[in-house]
This record gives sequence, C-alpha cells and structure tokens, in this order.
Amino acid sequence: MSADLIQRIHSEKIVPLFRKKSAKFIVSVCPLLLGSGFHTVEITMESNEAVESIRLIKHAYSGIYVGAGTVKTIDDVDKALDAGSDFIVTPILNHKLLQYLNEKGVPFISGAFTPSEIFDAYQHGAAMVKVFPAAALGTGFIKNLKGPLSEISLMVTGGINLGNCAEFLQAGADAVGVGSSLIPKEAVQAEDWDAVKRSLEEWRQATAIKNKQFS
Repeated sequence: MSADLIQRIHSEKIVPLFRKKSAKFIVSVCPLLLGSGFHTVEITMESNEAVESIRLIKHAYSGIYVGAGTVKTIDDVDKALDAGSDFIVTPILNHKLLQYLNEKGVPFISGAFTPSEIFDAYQHGAAMVKVFPAAALGTGFIKNLKGPLSEISLMVTGGINLGNCAEFLQAGADAVGVGSSLIPKEAVQAEDWDAVKRSLEEWRQATAIKNKQFS
C-alpha cells in the first residue's frame, strides 16, 4: 500500500486537501477529481464531518486513496482507520504518534519544518514528509534541502497556489497539498461543475502533470 500510494502521489503531483468541508461537499467533488485524474484526497480531522466523509468516499469510490489529515492524537488515528482511511497525515512531528502508526502498519506522511525534523520523520518511517508551512520557507529552502536529503520524498503545503506550485516542484518538491484554491467553494455551491473542471485542469497544467496508467 505505501509504495503504491507514494507512486500515485509522485505521478499526480497534487493532493487535494479538504479542510472543514461538509461530507456533501466532498462527495460531490469526488467524481470530478477522478475524471480529472486525481486519485488521492486528504480530509482533515478537525472537520465536523471528517469521519463520515472518509466512510462515504471509501464506500462509493474504490479508486481513491483517502488520507486523514491534521491527525494529532491516537484517538484521531483510531477514528480515521475505523472509517476506512488509507493513510494518515500529521501536521507536526510526534514520535509517540509515529510509533503507534508504525505498530498499526499504516502508511503516514509526517509534518515537519526544519531539516532535522524532516530527517527525523523519515527515520521514523514516514512514507513522505510534509513540509509545512511551505510558503513561509520558500522554494529556496526546498532546493537546498534536496541536496543532502534527496532520498526523502517531500510534499509541500501551506500557501501553495497557482502562481508558485510549479516553482516548488521545480525546486525539488515531489507533490503539493492544495485546499480551497484547487476547488472553488462558490462553484461547488452553485453546482457549476464546468468551473470546477476548469480549475482542476488549470492546476494540472500548472504542475505539468502527465497521466500515468495504473493497473
């Protein structure tokens, strides 16, 4: 699972992130994501309907890897896994939590900020490390980091937009995590699905994503 998941993220370059969105909102967008070639999503656990959203997506869409994000406690891990989550994303480096995830055999992406934290997360089994908040660090940080730590897969989140996403990827990031700027809230509320599709296509072009067939 871990290898397939990371291969998918590396190929698609973008992980759609849903923060404090209703289950109805998220489920309505999933067919558009699949149709546009996106097969991973992250749903943050501070959302009131996060558990329900994870459960609904796993029941309705077998082709989507669903991650539970902003996971800070073991209780959050258990709730996410019970709902069917495929992987866990933490906002910070928490050794106790990572140890628990390793014991459970669950793929996880650990949040980190400094080079030491990033390497620490990698040594503790992170399938990928989330550099957060990336915009505060800048693309130069990622470029310099990838020199000595080229073996570590990095996903950058926090302040990623259409104007800087390609720069972060060119600097060495393997993927970007993107929230509301990827899927316009107003378009979903108005059920303007063409506008949502246009936004997804703009992001695909901005990140130069090349479709890859998976069996």
